[in-house]
Amino acid sequence: MWAKERRALVAVAQGRAPADRYVRGGLLLNVYTGELYPANVAITGERIAYVGLSEDTVGSRTEVIEAAGRTLVPGYIEPHTHPWNLCTPAGLARHILPLGTTTIFADNLLLYLLAGLRGFERAVAALSRGPLRFYWMVRPHGQSRTAGEDARFSLKALARMVDNPRVAAVGEVTRWTDLLAGRPQLFERLALGPARGKRIEGHTAGANAERVAALAAAGLSSDHEPITGQEALDRARQGIAVMLRHSSLRPDLRGLLEPFVKSGSLGRLMLTTDGSTPAFTMEQGHVDGLVRLAMEEGVPPVDAYRMVTLNPASYYGKDADLGGIAPGRFADILLLSDLTEPRPRAVIARGRLAAQDGRLLARIPEPPWSRVFVSDAARLGRRWRIAPEDLSLPAGPLPVIRLVSTVITALEERLAAPGDLHVALLDRLGRWVTTTALAGFAADLDGLAATLTTDYQIIAVGRSPEAMARAVNRLLALRGGVVLVDGGRVTFELRLPVGGLMSTRPLPELAAKERELKALLAARGYIFHDPIFTLFFMVADFLPAGRLSSRGVWDVKRGRLLRPSRSLRPAP
Repeated sequence: MWAKERRALVAVAQGRAPADRYVRGGLLLNVYTGELYPANVAITGERIAYVGLSEDTVGSRTEVIEAAGRTLVPGYIEPHTHPWNLCTPAGLARHILPLGTTTIFADNLLLYLLAGLRGFERAVAALSRGPLRFYWMVRPHGQSRTAGEDARFSLKALARMVDNPRVAAVGEVTRWTDLLAGRPQLFERLALGPARGKRIEGHTAGANAERVAALAAAGLSSDHEPITGQEALDRARQGIAVMLRHSSLRPDLRGLLEPFVKSGSLGRLMLTTDGSTPAFTMEQGHVDGLVRLAMEEGVPPVDAYRMVTLNPASYYGKDADLGGIAPGRFADILLLSDLTEPRPRAVIARGRLAAQDGRLLARIPEPPWSRVFVSDAARLGRRWRIAPEDLSLPAGPLPVIRLVSTVITALEERLAAPGDLHVALLDRLGRWVTTTALAGFAADLDGLAATLTTDYQIIAVGRSPEAMARAVNRLLALRGGVVLVDGGRVTFELRLPVGGLMSTRPLPELAAKERELKALLAARGYIFHDPIFTLFFMVADFLPAGRLSSRGVWDVKRGRLLRPSRSLRPAP
């Protein structure tokens, strides 16, 4: 197949066969040399056959795409994202392809934990047929330690996923403290990546410079977690490829760029949105917004475009296929008004015109989700109900979790106080519940329930167990999403029927619902900037200090269980 394809490319390059498509009259940004010069591009199938001034490749059936007055740059690459934030991966692709993103490297955790190995493979196969290229990262562990995790993340299952040609890395590795402790099981899982020529994605939030050195020695090849310019520099100095993040959770790019712009050392940097929410994407764009912001901060245009094209392609070892406009590469090409405006006027993906003037022309079908998510847990298919007393708190001191930022918490061992809420994590199948008190969320909230957690269970928050129970039971009827209850009345609901976390509705519609939820929670006392991520990370046991889990309330810093979960016997 490879030899046949290459022979066809050579024939077109030499003018012995006509191109399928021909981009004529553009000004080409060469990310390899930093030059900008006139060039035409001949395309055969999904690949570029020729770049130059000759028109010998134009035949009677060649589709000519006029690019006069346009600047040609490679399609943008998102090197690290979670493509299931309210929207399905296909829904995300429909929105971001017209914005110029033609390739993403995506987290597999949701698909694997809820759909299993076969479900993950079905989704990967279905998404690989679309015009936007999906590559994947394979998680070596969950976001929250749970019973049976070792079997769930077995070496056999991980190896099969890493062997998939659409998988580019193992990661992200949130349990970096296990690496510093020398725990062999994690090292064995990570070894699957380098053994197959694939990267190891890091997540080193909170690690100081000395620990970063040890983590580089442990094999972490990239990191997207720096929140200051100095942290980014510390990682770059240790040979770690740094992905500078600007997301709905951490819009940090301006500060992250500062030391690199000052020194002019921009060579290996990449830019990432790290799985932002729909509302943020609507407001700031996708990778195109990152390029714009980088140039505003003084990054030379050639370097800004390299950060989202050649640099991520080279990091993942995909630069023979991606990241530049050159013969043999995939024909993912953007037509810009000029380099100062990174939002494209037209997008060529997989060799065909896929979007023009912000309008999607290509078809991006949804994967067959009913064949991906087949279990009762994934579909929230088991019929059960919760009662208010299951969410009540006992008298006496509790491990109170206090929000100190959107996702960081503190622990307070004390009696519940005015303004504290009840918070509960419930198993999707109704088998167990973890309860305690939560401070600093939204003191005037009666009841909220959501399937938005990074272990994909159900979280319920509120001052009224009756309203919380009503929200949970309505959520179960919806088969996932978000429900807000005031008194005895449902006042907001967002249905997320795909795995309980995603909807096939267009991203702008989901952004509108997200903004509505934020406004409702702000009116009830939520003071931080992203309640979606507050809910997501309430179970993330790699963040300080108190977290909910299937085992109970967990003290992350001391590694101890503060209040165990208990079994449920929910009403059918």
